[in-house]
Amino acid sequence: MRRLAISGLLAACLSSCTSAPPSTPGEGVAEGPLPPATSATSCPGEKLAFTRDTGCRSDGSVEFCLPTGDEALLARVRDIAPTVQAASGRGRAGCDAPAETLYLFPTGDAECTERHGALQDAAWDKVCRIAALPEVRAIVPTWYE
Repeated sequence: MRRLAISGLLAACLSSCTSAPPSTPGEGVAEGPLPPATSATSCPGEKLAFTRDTGCRSDGSVEFCLPTGDEALLARVRDIAPTVQAASGRGRAGCDAPAETLYLFPTGDAECTERHGALQDAAWDKVCRIAALPEVRAIVPTWYE
C-alpha cells in the first residue's frame, strides 16, 4: 500500500511540473523566456540602490546599463517594461560608453503611489524583473544636476 501511495504521489508531481528548472546565475542569454514575475523575497535587492518604498525618490526615473547593440536583450527588457527609454551619457548608473548604453525606467504618476513615494506593485515587479537579468549590474535613481 505504501509503495502505491508514493508512486502515485511521484506521478502526480511529475505530471504537474511543466516548467524547466531555473537557470543558474550567469547563464543568461539574450534569447529565451523573460524572468518570472517576482515577489519581495525574490527581487534581487543587491542590484537596487533603493527599496520599493523609496523607488520614486528620484528626478522621474531609475536607470541601468545594457550592452550596446544587443537588440535581443533590449527587446526582452522592452517586453518587461515598454516605457524604458535610451539616454545619453554614463548616468548615475555609470555605464561604460560606448560598450554600454544608459536606459531609464520612468517613475511618474503611473508607477508611483505619490510623488517621491513608493513604487506601485506592477512597477516594482518590472524593476525586479529587469534587475533579475544577468546583464544588468545595478539599477539606481536618476538625479539631474
